[in-house]
Amino acid sequence: MDRKQFKGNLLLYGADLSKWPEEERQAGAELLRHSPELQSLFAEQEEFERILKTRKFEEPSNNLAQRIVSLSVPQNIKVPPRLGLFISDLFADNFYLPKPAFIVVSIFMITALMTGFFIGFSNPIGSTSTDQGQANLQAFLHYKGDVLWAKE
Repeated sequence: MDRKQFKGNLLLYGADLSKWPEEERQAGAELLRHSPELQSLFAEQEEFERILKTRKFEEPSNNLAQRIVSLSVPQNIKVPPRLGLFISDLFADNFYLPKPAFIVVSIFMITALMTGFFIGFSNPIGSTSTDQGQANLQAFLHYKGDVLWAKE
């Protein structure tokens, strides 16, 4: 028996040599007598087994199997979409749009921006000429025919 086989038997059968098979037991005891490294490993295994024997464990509850099975079954809970949750997800570090959705959103945003520019620059209602602005100022300064302010 070599060291590797001894370590394997130690893990497989434990630190009690009486539980080892007869042919393995004698070869293991002989190797153990002559190797300080294996004696140290054997002592560690004995200590480990002693701790395992003295350790108390808590019995699982009666419905443990039922709880495990019920949690493993996927539950289809429909959550209504919430705008606040969506917006908070937008600003989160892990927000991700798939590439096709990103392309669609990008095209939509560019189209909306171009439409806004087109409407803003083509609408003549918002622009006033200087003559029209002057006329409105004169109408404001005259109240029922009386001049509120006049140049001297």
